[in-house]
Amino acid sequence: MKRLLLILAACSAPDRAPHWRAAGNAQPHDGGTLRLSVKDELRTLDPAIAYDDVSSWVLHSIYATLVDFDSTLQLRERLAEHYAIEDAGKTLHFWLRAGITYEDGRPIVAADFKTSLERVLAMPESPFGQYLASIDGADAMLAGKATTCPGIEARGDRELVLHLTKPDRLLLPALAMSFAAPLPADYLAKVGAELRRRPLASGRFTLGAWDEGRRITLLRNPHLQPGDHVFLDEIDVLESVPRDTQFLMFERGELDAADRLTSADYVWLVSQAPWQPYLHRAVGLNAFGVRMNTRRKPFDDRRVRQALNYALDKDHTVKLLNGAAVASHGILPPGMPGRADLAPYPHDPAKARALLAEAGYPHGFDVEYVTFPDEEAEKVAASLQADLGEVGVHVRVALMSLSAFQSEVGRPDGAPFSFWAWTGDFPDPGNFIDVNFASRMIADTNSNNNTFYASPALDAAIDAGDYAKAERILYDDAPWIWNYHRESVEVTQPYVKGYEPHPVWGRDYTSAWLDVGPDGKPVPR
Repeated sequence: MKRLLLILAACSAPDRAPHWRAAGNAQPHDGGTLRLSVKDELRTLDPAIAYDDVSSWVLHSIYATLVDFDSTLQLRERLAEHYAIEDAGKTLHFWLRAGITYEDGRPIVAADFKTSLERVLAMPESPFGQYLASIDGADAMLAGKATTCPGIEARGDRELVLHLTKPDRLLLPALAMSFAAPLPADYLAKVGAELRRRPLASGRFTLGAWDEGRRITLLRNPHLQPGDHVFLDEIDVLESVPRDTQFLMFERGELDAADRLTSADYVWLVSQAPWQPYLHRAVGLNAFGVRMNTRRKPFDDRRVRQALNYALDKDHTVKLLNGAAVASHGILPPGMPGRADLAPYPHDPAKARALLAEAGYPHGFDVEYVTFPDEEAEKVAASLQADLGEVGVHVRVALMSLSAFQSEVGRPDGAPFSFWAWTGDFPDPGNFIDVNFASRMIADTNSNNNTFYASPALDAAIDAGDYAKAERILYDDAPWIWNYHRESVEVTQPYVKGYEPHPVWGRDYTSAWLDVGPDGKPVPR
């Protein structure tokens, strides 16, 4: 009887292969709503403030910029018809495309870009001002000593000229980020702080509705830019959905894509042959580790920082992540130009204890490690806690909400020891090293350089464009515990076509379409 029951149970196991199939249309067609979810809450739609990965791809759908990156990481004109680098790199000259408009049909003009860029420079709470620091007059605005920037010049409606104090090769790619999207002065004056909820779209989608913390809906822009096309009518994103719930919803057909899977779901999914054609995998432009405030004890001593790198077993971290990561020797991910040929710090507890003793901590020390509620972050925290405990460093793990966490680590007096990760804004080594570790990126509030690390040698290597040398300096000075680079894994339903994660913007569905039946519904398998 027991054997019969086991056989019946096996026969009644649920079929977890895809329940739907593509309809088989030869050509893409318009229409439909793409349903997604995210684990966290979207904080703001103000492009001058938003600086997290969820906001990044949502804002990239809403706002268009002068230039943009294509799927091959090449920088292309977007709202600019043409641009030129003049005066030995000290002038960026843009000519705008004809016929570009906002969602309400009003024309986009050069003065709108000047307004947006000056707004960023005037906002202490914006993390993007330092990207514009090389523009003539930006320093006075950043210091609150001026209200306009003479280095940003609008010549009529269709020419924008940026005059720099010195050549800055990172400025042009930075202008692909949403903070550099145009916004007219009269609109900003009307909406004020409500811009966080009332964006004026210039991109492929507009804001349909936003029930904060629950759901945001994007609609196809009725005034697309010349040459643009969007297939989807809507993108519907559920917020605050736990990872395990997300995958259950996906399997039930309530979502059309799922990413950042739980470990159990990931392990199951990659072992299932029917799902393999619908998996999208790549090591992203990212780095994960532990940041240390190098101005605060005990992290002001390089020997302590090196000791903690030796104490952490990075190979174990990769195993915890089911192999969906690679161990790191620094912040530059694999394939990044300028990446140094260095091996990660080996797991060497004896070396770690010797360095701690040399630094005056023969018995280790106690420290609070700050992170936020997240399956992966908490798993990595537990591993860190165990590894550092072996060398006498007793770690107390403290969880904060994501918004509180992001505010905490950008302050000089904030948490000195915490989880941190960096996803590249654009594919250039300077966007990783300059932004996070150049001394000019240190600020009193919302500091991009949140380790508050300053090194004349590093600054000189950055100025020379020698990023292999910069990586070696950072490897030795160790303002982070270098841990891993994460592989992104996303699964889509079989009827989602024309989509691959964008190497810069991530979940960019602006070219996706739904291969469904004539009734607009997925076709059962």
